Amino acid sequence: MDPTENKQMLPLTAIAIIAAALFSGHFGVGDTIFPPILGRDTGTAWFIAAMGYGIINSVGVLIAYLAVARQQQTLLQMSSKALGRWFGVVFTTMSMLIIGPVFILPRVSSATHEMAVALFFPNCPLWVTLLVFFVLNFFAAYNRAQVIDTMGKLLSPILILFMAILVIKGLISPLANPGAASTKHALGEGILNGYNTMNALGASLMGGWVLKDMALRGITNEDDQAENLKVIGPIVAVLLLLASTGLTYLGASSGFAYDAEIGILTVNIAAGLLGLFGKAIFAVLLALACFTTSVGLTSTAGDVFQELSAGKLKYEPIVGLSSVIGFLLGLFGLNTIIQYTTPWLMLLYPALVVILLSNLLPNFERVKNATAAGIVTSVLFSIGDFLAGLGLEGNAFLGFVSKLPLGDQGLGWVVPTIIVILIVQLLSPQAKAE
Repeated sequence: MDPTENKQMLPLTAIAIIAAALFSGHFGVGDTIFPPILGRDTGTAWFIAAMGYGIINSVGVLIAYLAVARQQQTLLQMSSKALGRWFGVVFTTMSMLIIGPVFILPRVSSATHEMAVALFFPNCPLWVTLLVFFVLNFFAAYNRAQVIDTMGKLLSPILILFMAILVIKGLISPLANPGAASTKHALGEGILNGYNTMNALGASLMGGWVLKDMALRGITNEDDQAENLKVIGPIVAVLLLLASTGLTYLGASSGFAYDAEIGILTVNIAAGLLGLFGKAIFAVLLALACFTTSVGLTSTAGDVFQELSAGKLKYEPIVGLSSVIGFLLGLFGLNTIIQYTTPWLMLLYPALVVILLSNLLPNFERVKNATAAGIVTSVLFSIGDFLAGLGLEGNAFLGFVSKLPLGDQGLGWVVPTIIVILIVQLLSPQAKAE
């Protein structure tokens, strides 16, 4: 008997709307600017770099959604199981602040001004763009029941269409050919660039957001919600992989025609491929990518902080406060925001990977001790990269970790974490329990 035979599945149109909304929620400024610069820097090794990017970006998103579906739990619940609720609250709070009002919202809003509005209205003040952006953001996210439909039916199709036009044009008539790679670690470069999108971190939080949306659509049984998410998650991951791979190729081919910095390179590619129309397409594409990401994460923050406060904080005020914080921090500008974002990602992402992978297993209790040890180890061995990201590149932690396997690619935490997990699992009495 088919285990999904008696499940309440969403109509295909609803699945498509939710998947499109999630894709547009994930596809933000990072996915617009990082793959092209990655492709140009890795040249003929662009495909390997794109796969590295996909490991963190797309596969990470898939793992996150599957973990949420298997456990039928939010990130707060999954992280609390390993090291207690105190850890779950701290980890989830830091994660939501990073991908929400403190980092991502100001990043996408300031990027909208610098890379879209300023292209055509150079005299427009930053604060004007941010004010309009966050007023619209507030109204789009305020009605919890309509957020995903607004994104999936209205905003996402335009985003996908404009991106498809740009990528297809670059495939048909590229401006140049891929050149020699400027790095020996194309895979590692792809992985590190994938960190900057924060999509796996976002998916671990947005998974709970989607589960709540299903309840609003009348699917209240947790098993039914999980089955639907198992269908939606892979669709989102594939869309992200196709988009990032296409943009990486654009950087590797057309990007070699320009000696431009991150962000400006993508503008130059679009203008080179399609002229003034391409420049306009890029501006709309980036603005939509930033806005849909902002709306999705603002709404997610409303759900997450309402859960963290056990209902004491309400969804609507959180949406309003997130918009205000995003506006104020966005005034610092895109470059400043990117600089203070990456170190925190290097610290939290490894722990997130351990949490998500362990929650894919059928019996978490049997790996609970090993998971806790793995989380602690991953954080300890990420301190060097975290400090380096803050400007302390000569720190002792980094000097030690960089000598470990994969250490020169920012992944020195991987082998020690695996070893600790295996040792603790072998010695753990829970592992032997039936």
